[in-house]
Amino acid sequence: MRGTIKKRYKDSWALVIDIGRRKDPETGKLKRHQKWFTVKGTKRAAEQKLAQIISELSTGGFVEPTKLTFERWINDWLETNIRPTKRLRTYETYRNVINKHLNPVFGAHLLQHLTALDIQRYYANSNLSVTTLQQHHAVLNRALGDAAKQDLIKRNPAALVSEKPRRTSRNEAPMLNCWDSDEAKRFLEVAAEMGSQSIAFYTLALETGMRKGELCGLKWKNVDQESKEIRVAEQLVKIGRTPLFGPPKNGRSRTIKISDRATRLLTLHKASQAKLILANRLHYHERGLVFSKNGQNMKRHYGVLGDPLPMTSLGQVEFDPMTRRAGVSRITFHGLRHTCATLLLKAGTPVHVVAERLGHQNVTVTLEIYAHALPSMQQEAADQISSLIGG
Repeated sequence: MRGTIKKRYKDSWALVIDIGRRKDPETGKLKRHQKWFTVKGTKRAAEQKLAQIISELSTGGFVEPTKLTFERWINDWLETNIRPTKRLRTYETYRNVINKHLNPVFGAHLLQHLTALDIQRYYANSNLSVTTLQQHHAVLNRALGDAAKQDLIKRNPAALVSEKPRRTSRNEAPMLNCWDSDEAKRFLEVAAEMGSQSIAFYTLALETGMRKGELCGLKWKNVDQESKEIRVAEQLVKIGRTPLFGPPKNGRSRTIKISDRATRLLTLHKASQAKLILANRLHYHERGLVFSKNGQNMKRHYGVLGDPLPMTSLGQVEFDPMTRRAGVSRITFHGLRHTCATLLLKAGTPVHVVAERLGHQNVTVTLEIYAHALPSMQQEAADQISSLIGG
């Protein structure tokens, strides 16, 4: 492989690299194949660049220069790599991260010019939580990793970031993000004051450990009040006038038993919802949802009644004010799920039962996340085995 340097004009050089001869697909004849590059600067700089390109071409490390921007690449990657292979909820999450956060910051960058330092600055200057930044890093790392595999960039800059967003360990986070039984009771007292929907909604959240999307996407057809069962068959993926529903996480449906109290609360809520539908039959968007917008704490009722709850802002709009009013520890909405699992395990519920209730793929996941709830069971186990073998 040979290369030559040709002067274009002052401080501008053309690098011509002879790759060899290739067969022309149209004529079938051998044709010389060359690569041309332009370098600005001194002749010595051009010579160094020429040597670098020849070395990279010889070792397979050469990446063709391109003007492709980060935004153009990642938007195309989202539609071709993520949409066909991932669940709808995952695709929507990726799209939200890309459109709302990554493109406004990195979109105008040339893909090949994006550096680990650019990404590090984004993390350092962000006011977002560590958990959210971890999600952003996961999207960046995957997208840029695929770009490197396609030889669009030499290396994945996200993988080179030295100070990646880090949070507490997986089994420590739930311990800091859950309530004890007294706090849960105080919170439900506040929920009861807000109406039949609120008390039913948050009682189910604490008793079943259902995810927010599963609660917001629950439909009456999947509630059997007679047998006291809920079938978690889908979750809300996207809110709005044309909401999207998809399968639960892990793609598996599950059936959860509910208590007499939760059943009674659902019955009262259903009756209240029926009255609301009847009184607003010309305006209510009937979607069969158990929990939906009912006009409470809303300035504009018509045109939105019956629509899905504002899943993305539910914590900020409703849940946080309720926790302050109840005087309990501030946790995230997902902390209700952690509270359910922690209280059940501390009460001696078998781990496999908790895993089924939460919809975990296997018991190992439950054990890893909620290890903090198990040490309190050790004394009970010691007393039990002593009574069995000690007489």
